[in-house]
Amino acid sequence: MQLELLSKHHLQPLFDFELENRAWFESLIEPRENNFYSEQGVAQHIDEELDKVISSTAFCGLLIKDNEIIARANLRDISANKASVGYRVSKRFLSQGYASLCLASLIEIAKKEFGVQYLEAKVLANNPASKHVLLKQGFEIIGNVPNFITLNNKSLACTEFGFKYT
Repeated sequence: MQLELLSKHHLQPLFDFELENRAWFESLIEPRENNFYSEQGVAQHIDEELDKVISSTAFCGLLIKDNEIIARANLRDISANKASVGYRVSKRFLSQGYASLCLASLIEIAKKEFGVQYLEAKVLANNPASKHVLLKQGFEIIGNVPNFITLNNKSLACTEFGFKYT
C-alpha cells in the first residue's frame, strides 16, 4: 500500500472520507469552514491543493484501501530546505499502523522528490497518538506552545517536532 497523489477523480471518495470523519477530526484539530462539506467545496479544495502541488510547494497524498480513502498525508510549505508534515486517518482505521505508514512515506517522498533536509510537525495536546507516531519515526520535540488554540471551548497547547535527515 502506498500514497496516491490527490487528483480530481478523488472528488467523491474524498468528500465521503471528510464527511464521515468530520466530527472525529473536529475533536482533534481546528474545524474546516462549513462550505467545505459539499461536493462543490471539496472540488474547490482539490483545485487549491493541486495548484500547490503543481508549484511544488505541497504534496497531497491519499492512502487508499479497497477503493476507499483511509488516510490523507501531506507535505506543506515545501522549500529547498524544509517542509511541514500532516496526516489524518479515518476513525474506522485507527490503531492499525496507517498513520505510521503515511508518515514514513512522507519522510521518503520529502527527501527523494523534493530534496528536503528538515521536516517539521505540530501536534495538539489532545492527540497523544500522533505524538507517539512522530517520535517512533525519529522526530524530536523541539518546543511547546501553551494556549496554541481554543478548540471546543478548551485551550490546548501544541508540541512542535522536527526531523533532520542524516
